Amino acid sequence: MPGALDGVRVLDCTQIIAGPLAGALLSEMGADVVKVEPLEGEPWRLQAELIPKESRGFLAQNRGKRGLALNFKNEHSEHIRNALFRWADVLVTNYRPGVAAALGVDYESARRVRPDIIYCENTAFGREGPDSDRRGYDIIAQGMSGLATSNPNIQNGLPIWVQFAPADVVTAVAMAWAISAALYHRQRTGEGQAIDTSLLLSSLFLQAGAREIVALDTESRERRLAALRAARKRGAGIEEIYAERRALSPELAGNIYYRCYQTQNGYIAVGCLGPGPRERFRTALGIHDPRYDEGFDRSPATLKRVGDELVALCQALFLARTNEEWLQHLDAHDIACGPVRFVDELWDDPQVVANRYFEEYDHTLFGALRGPAPIVRMSATPTSIRRASPTLGEHTDEILREIGFDESAIERFRRGGVVG
Repeated sequence: MPGALDGVRVLDCTQIIAGPLAGALLSEMGADVVKVEPLEGEPWRLQAELIPKESRGFLAQNRGKRGLALNFKNEHSEHIRNALFRWADVLVTNYRPGVAAALGVDYESARRVRPDIIYCENTAFGREGPDSDRRGYDIIAQGMSGLATSNPNIQNGLPIWVQFAPADVVTAVAMAWAISAALYHRQRTGEGQAIDTSLLLSSLFLQAGAREIVALDTESRERRLAALRAARKRGAGIEEIYAERRALSPELAGNIYYRCYQTQNGYIAVGCLGPGPRERFRTALGIHDPRYDEGFDRSPATLKRVGDELVALCQALFLARTNEEWLQHLDAHDIACGPVRFVDELWDDPQVVANRYFEEYDHTLFGALRGPAPIVRMSATPTSIRRASPTLGEHTDEILREIGFDESAIERFRRGGVVG
């Protein structure tokens, strides 16, 4: 059965992670996605190459697409560019503001040729403002948004960023989500539109600290901000800053209900959200949490002391049994829990195998690849991995023929350095 986006044509002029991943997600919904790259290949293809022009990062972010090598900077590329606009339902870019216009792949250029085109643009920091023209990647967005410091982990005296590129991944999902909605809108109205996304906004979206109840939270945020400014002025290191911020939020100390614990032979994650699960957790461990007692003294000093005592008690209890014993015990009390693993352990995991969460597909040069299945399954319009990522320019001739160019024209373009 065809996917939900069967018949939708996507022109993917993006690089690195967020934009390419959005295109891959659309392909798994059934869209025909053409990846456009410069003749030398996009930067992610050239990062830590396994063989010339192929990298693990590119393989991961670009599966499901056809590949076209095209030099937009060549003055003779205009005819191909316009033919691609006429072919495409969706155009996706992720250049810095102004670059798409210089290459002729901005919204205005595209909709002059295809008025109902859906144009999705991703920038690092947004189209407006003092940082709009700055070059940016996921790690920069994490740093500038506060995401890297929202989980106060330190290595060698430095903040640790989240290494799975959360800003990129969330942005990619948001792009695919918005494009799908825009396609539905166009089906109802005939109207195309422009979509604007940024890594900075996605990074803010991920953080609890980026949301507040104005009447309750503004004052405490201003206290934290004043302390941060003072710490920076005196040259405080990140460890000192984190300690001060913890002291300003004593209610966060003593988390025993939503964390990892070390056991006799490993580590286990426990999640108890809400009064019921927390009560069952206390029953399972045979502990009392005075913070739930009526009239408990909630002064910062008392909150810290009691919280520290509870953490130490629970840590000692978990060290007394094995992972297997704790899983059986906590399951019996209906508490969400699970062993802490490495991804290497998941390839043959019975739960993963039963749900077919890994799939195999073939690459032109590498042969068999294995990776996660599409992240959603749909009963009437199934998702699927259409193909592996394309080699550089793998489908150039096929695509050019499809949009109206004959063999002699294709050969002229190739000799003129327009396509590869």
